[in-house]
Amino acid sequence: MRTFLLSAIAAFFAVSTAKAQIFPPELNWEVGLNGGFSQCTRPLGPPTSYQGTRTNIVGDFSVRGAYSFNPNWQLTFDVGSRQWQSSGTWKLNGAFGTALNSQNITFLFADRAISESVMMNYVIPFYTRFQVYNRANLYFGAMFGMVTTMNDGSRSYSVYKSPADSGNVYLSKFDYNAGIGLSYGVQAGFSYYFVPKLGLNVEIAARYAEVGTSSNSNNHDFSNYYLMYFPATFGIRYKF
Repeated sequence: MRTFLLSAIAAFFAVSTAKAQIFPPELNWEVGLNGGFSQCTRPLGPPTSYQGTRTNIVGDFSVRGAYSFNPNWQLTFDVGSRQWQSSGTWKLNGAFGTALNSQNITFLFADRAISESVMMNYVIPFYTRFQVYNRANLYFGAMFGMVTTMNDGSRSYSVYKSPADSGNVYLSKFDYNAGIGLSYGVQAGFSYYFVPKLGLNVEIAARYAEVGTSSNSNNHDFSNYYLMYFPATFGIRYKF
């Protein structure tokens, strides 16, 4: 009987120890900072000649907070910022119809495109040996949110300095008006935690935005536009 009781007590402590190892501490909240790059497409909606022909890679930055309902589902709120701009060449004509050399024109859709996004991600967790804590997370999911563009709708002009019609003034920079709209997208990422609470993250995403601007009735061709942008960021993550 004594042997049986001792064996039962030993088994109980063994199971308790195993459970302590199998189930790591619950750290449901997470905050982070992201920095990286993104590139947008030319906008659809405005006249073709005002869309440009090429876009640049620009900085993309965001802050975020996330809550994990369980090891496999995570809800995230993200606020980010980047610039949307394209450029192209215009064929210029002089005062008497003389063909001039083409000049580069800049189209600024948003000096700052501020996104406020909600993301739902499916998470595949990886644990350390003996499952002491969550070592890494692979995730992918969908996003929905708003985007606010900051721009002043201004126009900039330059002077043509080459022979044939030196002194001719032409439009060199066209700024869209400020606007607001909706955005949709998908993302995938990977987080690696050096210690239970601190880690690094890499994420790629594809976003679609439709924006309505404050253009007046005389400029209705620029009242709405649609584009996609593709952020690729690195970040730091802290769990608590």
